[in-house]
Amino acid sequence: MRNAEEHKKLLAQIAELEKISVNYFDVEKEFFLITSDNLDKVQSKFYGYSIQRDGIYEEDNLTPEAIKNLDGRGCYVYVEVRDGKITIKQDINGCWGIYIFRSGDYFALSNSFFRLLDYVKFKYPLTVNRDYCNYHMIEGLSTKSYFQTAINEVQLLDRNSILQIEIASKSFEIEIMTHKEHTIFIDSEEGIHALDSWVEFWGNLLRRVSQNTKFFSADLSGGFDSRIAFVPLLYSGIDLNTIRINSANDNLYSHKEDYAVASKIAKHYDFKLNRPTPSSHSLNYSLVDIFNMDFYTLQPVHTQIYVKLQKSVEKRYNLNGFCGETVRGYWNVPTKEFIANQKLRGRGYPRHLSDELKRSVEDILASGFNIIRNKYEIEDPNSRDIPQYLYKEAWSRSHHGKEVVSFQFANFISLSPVLDPKLRMLRLYTPECRDHNLLVAFIFARYEPDLLTFPFSSSHLIAPETIEYAKKINEQFPRRPKDVVEVTRGGGAFHLFLVD
Repeated sequence: MRNAEEHKKLLAQIAELEKISVNYFDVEKEFFLITSDNLDKVQSKFYGYSIQRDGIYEEDNLTPEAIKNLDGRGCYVYVEVRDGKITIKQDINGCWGIYIFRSGDYFALSNSFFRLLDYVKFKYPLTVNRDYCNYHMIEGLSTKSYFQTAINEVQLLDRNSILQIEIASKSFEIEIMTHKEHTIFIDSEEGIHALDSWVEFWGNLLRRVSQNTKFFSADLSGGFDSRIAFVPLLYSGIDLNTIRINSANDNLYSHKEDYAVASKIAKHYDFKLNRPTPSSHSLNYSLVDIFNMDFYTLQPVHTQIYVKLQKSVEKRYNLNGFCGETVRGYWNVPTKEFIANQKLRGRGYPRHLSDELKRSVEDILASGFNIIRNKYEIEDPNSRDIPQYLYKEAWSRSHHGKEVVSFQFANFISLSPVLDPKLRMLRLYTPECRDHNLLVAFIFARYEPDLLTFPFSSSHLIAPETIEYAKKINEQFPRRPKDVVEVTRGGGAFHLFLVD
């Protein structure tokens, strides 16, 4: 991981070589910096986008009503200045992240780790968080740290945090929103209502997106996650041959197997995979832009580089299964076993370094597990639910969350039905069926049973008895007819309206 000074020197060299005069990506515009010394200069601003019942909102079409209805859907951080207070809200996944530095009465915060670090490093002494850096070095993809960063004095706030800053007194409070996550069983009236509301919301939304733009695509693999997102797409009634359904067909990972499964699904529903995309216009990002997007977004938490070479002039929309692991069986192993497996990443190094790496892994995970136990009131320290929740609290935001932010910089709106407060309210299992794949099985059984007839890639499966149990629950709660919907078009950004 480069430090900030080395990064700036590299950018200066690149700029000189390219003779760059104009860049499209403005670091100071895309990432805020708020300090206790400049509170009176802070202005309201919306970063990212909010997906709501009556529209998809960004900075250019944000309305007072949309501000009131921010409910966690989308990818955003909203800074609002009103009545002597600064309020900062974020989406349910905490995609951007809010990083904070505190020293006595002084504080500084930003939605970018390096934007914050660039500023405070000149004012206060900082120390390297060696445990974090050790774990990050051997991590397979992105960090699993709950709140720690590469600098001991900089922390990442809980993804459910809402900040309230009093401008006059230069003080602040942190409120944690609950969203009632994982509190409702699906075999209840409340659970059924939440799930029906979820599929109707996204089905109606996707239909309107397809009716208002030709730049709409959906991902489909052979796994669980994209298939979960495919349910509301099928529910929408869209002619799937009018949009592009993406399915990778190369020699990477399990893509060949994924494509084979996706091809069977496509044949069953009579649509074609990987149709040509409509012609569009793009702006080429400079190398300075590319490095800045990666550096200020991904580098503090990710081990890979996801560069965006261009920015689409036309806004594009993509349906995907991001964070699908949060609503199915994944990482649900006892905490001790999970830590032991993660410590294996420290093998292959000299003995003294290997021992240190393993200790760092244990310390990082243990600190996150303790917070999760308190947050979800889990009594058993070896509960299988704890690693599952760690995926949601840490890995989802550091991997998929940052990816969604970088998509937005390319003018892509990521539509991720799994990142929905309604779906997150539901427990993954019931007391009678403790299979963590029960919720997924029920989604398929209730809305699109045919999707259960196709295999999953990489030898994954849903136990037959779990499927049968899901079908029994569905029989207890018959579905009501689909809602009638209307579409209202407007110039510029379109708005979507549902009729109850």
